[in-house]
Amino acid sequence: MRIAVFLFAILAQTRIASDFEIQQMEQQVARSKDFLSQLSGHLNLGDLRMMRNETAVARSEYAKALEIATNERLAARRASEMTRYATATSYAALAEAKLGNAEDTFALSEEAIRYTSDSAKSWNLYANAMTALGKPAKAASASRNAVAIASHENDKLDLAIYQYALASSLLELKQTPEAEKLLVDVITSLRSESFAPLRREVARTESFEIYSTARGEQSAYISLLNRSQLRLARLYEDRGDIARARQQYANVLADRSDDPTALAAMAHLSTSADERERYYAAAFDANPFSLPLIRDYQKYLSAGAGSSAGTAPAGGPVPTSGSQLRTGLQQMQRGELIAARQTVDQLLQKFPNNDTLQLLAREIEQRRGGGSDLRVLIAAFNNNTLTAEQRAELDRKTFTSDVIFDHGPPFETGRIDDVPFRFSEPTTFNGNFVSGVRLRLTYRVLGASQLNGADALLLEPVRLENPR
Repeated sequence: MRIAVFLFAILAQTRIASDFEIQQMEQQVARSKDFLSQLSGHLNLGDLRMMRNETAVARSEYAKALEIATNERLAARRASEMTRYATATSYAALAEAKLGNAEDTFALSEEAIRYTSDSAKSWNLYANAMTALGKPAKAASASRNAVAIASHENDKLDLAIYQYALASSLLELKQTPEAEKLLVDVITSLRSESFAPLRREVARTESFEIYSTARGEQSAYISLLNRSQLRLARLYEDRGDIARARQQYANVLADRSDDPTALAAMAHLSTSADERERYYAAAFDANPFSLPLIRDYQKYLSAGAGSSAGTAPAGGPVPTSGSQLRTGLQQMQRGELIAARQTVDQLLQKFPNNDTLQLLAREIEQRRGGGSDLRVLIAAFNNNTLTAEQRAELDRKTFTSDVIFDHGPPFETGRIDDVPFRFSEPTTFNGNFVSGVRLRLTYRVLGASQLNGADALLLEPVRLENPR
């Protein structure tokens, strides 16, 4: 059984796992009990979850893969099957690398290669483990060994896999000319007549899934072609060769129209507003949780661009998660931070373990401590436009802002940026605090008030600290 490993971390490729792909891997784990099925299933689930920025869930999958590989190592050792032992040890090293355990990764990789130093596959696994640890020089050295061995064998797909791994490491080392040649060679080979029968089989079975740990020739071919074209496109983009970059990204999308990395790149490289909007919408639908995509879109919005997203006419389709997130980012850009937090919270109900959503929620809360949104909140209190749900949310939440008190101690009035506030009564805090200097206040919002004829917030103090 062919099993090929592709490391996505270098390019920071962030494609979200489709429900179909996750379902496929979960079914594989549930139905197939052999070592490689279990191992590849959990490694793929971990990588798919990591691409969704669900770190805790991903690490749980990597830990399961490590346990499976460790058990296989022990069983092979007891049976004195040393090739099997070395293979299991290599995969244990890869799982340790994905968990970030450098010392164990090195030890296991060296242990495995002692028994199979003549195996291109073993050297490729060694390279993948080093890549996962962020050690491109060691990865390149191991990949060169894999390529050298495979060059004397009659398996063009394996050779292309190892050449791709070498090119990936060389790009990290800024050895671009050799990396470019390798990527061009890989893509040319995969599109040659040598692989025509495999391409026909891919078309016949309508295969499209892309996995980091690919089992079988079809899956390995699809994944390798996708990743090689993406890497070459990014190389062209970084070099400023936009036309060739767009062509490679278009080739990726011709094979898989919802590839989020290619969609995000095409949005960034678009030459018209309509085209950019279309690609942004598709990219967010493919992977709403890509931080590079989010930051790029925020820059786009800050330039005054960006159409509304996430709304749906009555009786129309429910907005996608991608359009909801774009709505939240647009709300953040307009300073509608209460609405933005509600939008993010709705997504968090569906994706509670998502690190990106949790980060956006924290960023919104930090901004909500600033003056502009507090004035919006005062107006909402004065105009009685807060819903019962919004009032209940305010009752539950605490906020933290930099403040300057007018007088004290004891303290009663002050300002957050240019927004006045008051307490219901003078308050003394534990600690050595004075008025007229910047302090850090944690508080609850009780309502609107007035201070010297100006609108103000009525706050309940929770804690006072010196600024960090």
